[in-house]
Order: sequence, then C-alpha cells, then structure tokens
Amino acid sequence: MPASLNDPNSTQVDYQARVDTQIQQFANTAIVWKLPPIYHYWMQKHIRPRFNQVMDCTDAREFYLKHIQAVQQEVEDKPLMIVSIGSGDCVLETGLAIELKRRGINHFKIECLELSKIRLQRARIEATKQGIIENLVLTECDLNQWQSNQSYDVIIAHHSLHHIVELEHLFDTLKQTLSLTGLFLTADMIGRNGHMRWPEALEVIEGLWSIIPDHYKFNYQFNQYHAQYLNWDCSKRGFEGIRSQDVLPALVDRFAFKAFLGYGNIIDPFIERGYGHNLDPDNMQDCQFIDFVENLNTKFIDVGLAKPTMMFAVMGHQATETKCFRHWTPDYCIRSY
Repeated sequence: MPASLNDPNSTQVDYQARVDTQIQQFANTAIVWKLPPIYHYWMQKHIRPRFNQVMDCTDAREFYLKHIQAVQQEVEDKPLMIVSIGSGDCVLETGLAIELKRRGINHFKIECLELSKIRLQRARIEATKQGIIENLVLTECDLNQWQSNQSYDVIIAHHSLHHIVELEHLFDTLKQTLSLTGLFLTADMIGRNGHMRWPEALEVIEGLWSIIPDHYKFNYQFNQYHAQYLNWDCSKRGFEGIRSQDVLPALVDRFAFKAFLGYGNIIDPFIERGYGHNLDPDNMQDCQFIDFVENLNTKFIDVGLAKPTMMFAVMGHQATETKCFRHWTPDYCIRSY
C-alpha cells in the first residue's frame, strides 16, 4: 500500500510530483488513448451479456441514467443532487445532463470534482456550448483531501477510484454524504496496484506469450516490441492504479452492494491499450484467440484461482441481496494477499 499523505516518513515519490504528473498526463486530449477495436469485440461478445443480466441495461451510460432516474422518483419535489468523483473533462456528466433533460428531468445538479483546472475549463466550454452549464457545478479539488457537508442522492465514480491514495478518507466522506436512499454507482479497476499482474495470472500470461505470434507482442504505449511480457507498474510516477487492489475491500467494508459485476484479469493485456491494437476483430484467428483466453479467464475466476480486475457496482446504505454474475459476489472477488 502506498504511504498515506499524512505519513512524514514516506519514501514514496513526492506527492506534489505525482499531482503534477497526473495533471500533465491529461492536459493534452491527443494523448488519451482510445481502447483498441478488439476490446469492443470482447466486451460485446463476452461481457455485455453478463452486464445485461446483472444490471438490466445495455451500456455504461444507460447504467448511470437508469439508477439516477430510479433515485429521482424517491426525492419527490427536491432538486436531485449528484456528485461525480474525478470527472475529468466531464464528458460522461455532460452527456448525462443532456439526456436527463431530454427525458424531462430538469431539477438536478451534477457536482463534478476534478483535480485539473485545465480539464474543468474544457468541460465548462463544452457544457456552455451544449446549454447545460446551469446543471453542472465544476469544483477543482484533490479528492485525497476532499470534505463536504452536502448531501447527495447519487454518487458517480467512473474509472476514477483507482487514482485515489486516501481511499478510506474518500469512502468515509462519501458514506457520510450519501442520502439514506441514495445510490453509489461505479465502474472501475480493482486489480493489482499499478495494473500489474498478480503472480497466478502472470504465470498464465507468460505461458501464452511463449506461443502467441510475434506480432501480438508490440506495445503501442511504449512503442516497442516485447519478446517477454512487460509486467509494468503504472503507478510509479502518477496515480494510475495507485491503490486499485484496495478499492473493492474498502467498499465492501462501508457499503451494501445491490448489484455487482466483476470481470477481466488474464485477458486484460490482450484487449487493452498496450498490446490490444495488435489484434483485429475482423480476423477470425484473432477473435478465436480472444474467445479462448476469455473462456480460460472465466474458468480461473469460477474456481477461485484468479479474481476480477474490473467491476460495475451499485451500492447504498441499506443491506440487500446482491445481484451478481454466477457466484461472483463482491466478497468472493476480493483476493486474499
């Protein structure tokens, strides 16, 4: 676990240097890599059916809209208060605001919490252009130190929790600010810190590496060929995956899960930004390889030899039976280490 912000004996990279790296990384929209086409093949064929089964909706945007609308029916005539944790350029939030208004929901505010003033400025320009700026509250803040006395009906954390050092502080704050009947909605990374592979997964990936075609081994993020799989720690300089392995246990300790979908692990390197661009969804052999690895991945999770590295989750205060895929409950998907 990385040292706390309050640890005077920390030997970690200087915290402000990490902040600067994080802001610089996303200052230029051109460097934000798009996921490769093979990712969407994998998601559509293997994960979306599970997502539809567990969440009863078709995609991530509808996942948020569906639950926001459900909460909106509970708040009666009060304005719906939503907070988004680590909102970046507010692309998701702007889209949600536009669609909520299209559906006749006008009395709401989405507070967007973001570290980078550069990204918030881009968000302000776009929200003004789209005519929904009055529905957004753009707040520059460091989530590791954020505190609030505001009560929120919906909390959104879309691929942001794995950037947080002070998870316990943030989750305690969110628990205090979430209304009694409110929902905490998230899609995020829950694998090993720095998005590294755990030993049990690394062994399988290295075995696959020894038999896959060489053209699968070019890493587009490093712009180099890797004869051996690179188990890279993304958290060395910025906040990428800084405490991703602690996200799910910390949430389980504080919130009641209403719905949960865990997925990913052994399959990750072959469908993500680094190596995934080597595979073509229009190539039958590439698709068959992805199908094989995902089936292997599913078997490993089924018998407990591996744990998911990604999740969608719906949480709240009140205990309820958790809807999930097979026996993959939040507790089951926590890796003991």
